[in-house]
Amino acid sequence: MSKNEIKNKLIDLYLFLKIRKSEELENITKEDIKNERDSLVILPTTDIINYIKDSIEALIELKACEKYEEKILNDESKKKYRNTENKNDENGLMLYEGMLIQAEKDIRKHIRVNILYLIYLLIFS
Repeated sequence: MSKNEIKNKLIDLYLFLKIRKSEELENITKEDIKNERDSLVILPTTDIINYIKDSIEALIELKACEKYEEKILNDESKKKYRNTENKNDENGLMLYEGMLIQAEKDIRKHIRVNILYLIYLLIFS
């Protein structure tokens, strides 16, 4: 391979790796890429290699940020799940506590009725 072929391959690689905004991607034309290619051809090969290196570093950083954000979202959703689980536990405990209070009331009422019945039997027997 000649130096020009290598340089052209590096330019192709750079244009492939170059980070662009979504608006740019939607509106980019072949002529835009050709103009960009022409402006890169006049640069030294070392500059193109540095551009490629910078693009790769930026892509790695973006990927790391995405993973970090994903981890944070997962952690937050786990916390929300735990909170709802805790709320469900609290709701269950509150429901159980209410049932116990009602059972205690029923027992006290039953005891009162039994005492009144015993008093009734003692008085009228």
